[in-house]
Amino acid sequence: MKRMIFTIFLLVLGFYLPDRAEAARTLQAIIDAASKETAIELKEGEYNETVTISKPITLVGKGNVLLRSCTDKPIIAIRGEGVILKNIKVEHCGDKKEDHAVYVTGSNHILAGMDIVTRRAGIKLDNATNVAIKDSVIAGKKQGNGIDLWKSIKNNLSNIKISNVTDGIYLEQSDENTLFRNSIQNSRYGMHLMFSNDNLLNENVSKANSTGAMLMESNRTVVSNNKLSFNSNSVHAQGLLLYMVSDTKVTGNTIISNRVGIYIEEAERNQIENNTMMDNFIGIQFEHANGNTAKRNTFIGNVNNAQAIESASNQINGNYWDAASKVDATGNGVSKIPFTADPYLLTMTTNVPEYQLFFQSPGLILLQKMLKSPADQLLIDSAPLMDMTNEIKTNISASYRLWIMSTVMIIVSFSLFIYGRKRS
Repeated sequence: MKRMIFTIFLLVLGFYLPDRAEAARTLQAIIDAASKETAIELKEGEYNETVTISKPITLVGKGNVLLRSCTDKPIIAIRGEGVILKNIKVEHCGDKKEDHAVYVTGSNHILAGMDIVTRRAGIKLDNATNVAIKDSVIAGKKQGNGIDLWKSIKNNLSNIKISNVTDGIYLEQSDENTLFRNSIQNSRYGMHLMFSNDNLLNENVSKANSTGAMLMESNRTVVSNNKLSFNSNSVHAQGLLLYMVSDTKVTGNTIISNRVGIYIEEAERNQIENNTMMDNFIGIQFEHANGNTAKRNTFIGNVNNAQAIESASNQINGNYWDAASKVDATGNGVSKIPFTADPYLLTMTTNVPEYQLFFQSPGLILLQKMLKSPADQLLIDSAPLMDMTNEIKTNISASYRLWIMSTVMIIVSFSLFIYGRKRS
């Protein structure tokens, strides 16, 4: 009898006490129980919770692993050193202004293969150092930045696809970071640097944003081999904006079909070299910018290749201008006729924006020839190149060949369609 009563007591006690085994199944409990340097494999499934990781462990998703939360806390908060996340999906539906899906501070963390969908911000790096984020996807609702760096140095962001956010990658007071081969679309600024120095932007693609990349009071930056295109969905849109920037090198970039290719304002001692400005409304524009150098750049198919306002002390030499008159008397590949860009229209439209309606009109062109701007306001390339680089010519030839092939295929298809209708 006593044994039966004891058995019943144990059954009742087990019914009312928390299930320790069930509690251990929560992701936070698994993390808390893990030893340092442990690798935890997450089984496929959905985890509706937020977690904090503050010790060096590895979290790897096997299959379709989704962490989801609509609270105002980060779904994943990383602190300390040496945390590794791999192959994890995050769905963040919190709607407060400062919400972000993933929060990172500390150093030497790695986030790889992340797939983040967020209503607000994606990843926040706060006083983070030597963090690598790579091979990931971030999609937002244009209510927060994709990746936001605050006082974070020497981090590496590579091969990340970002779309529909406020700014794709935003840096503030964050130095010596590398942005490499990222792709950013349908946002405000693709890459946005504020008060951040000695950063590298290399081989990124920024397309269909309001501005491809903006540097503001950020010095000694290298902007190299990026593709900045179709950033034209705003009256203030540009491929690259340099504002109050100095000692920055812009080289090897392809800047196509933007409202303004490169806009340089109140900036000095910057080098603009070996870039291609093609099919922009304005190729390059200087405003209150002096002491900059632009050479060996190629300007093709822009509505207006260059303009300058109160920016007379720049070295603009040895560029290729498709609109230039060219005479090579010595065979050295340099034209004896300087290329001159007159800011007449820009000066007029600054005071009366409605005058933009008369752009390229015959009357305005005649007026500009009669009433030239003062010599100190002209942008002059005294040694324009006779020819563009072989690499640019190859790319353009390939593009023309593609257009020709497409046209021929359309004509053939249309002919077959007409022929088929006649036979029927």
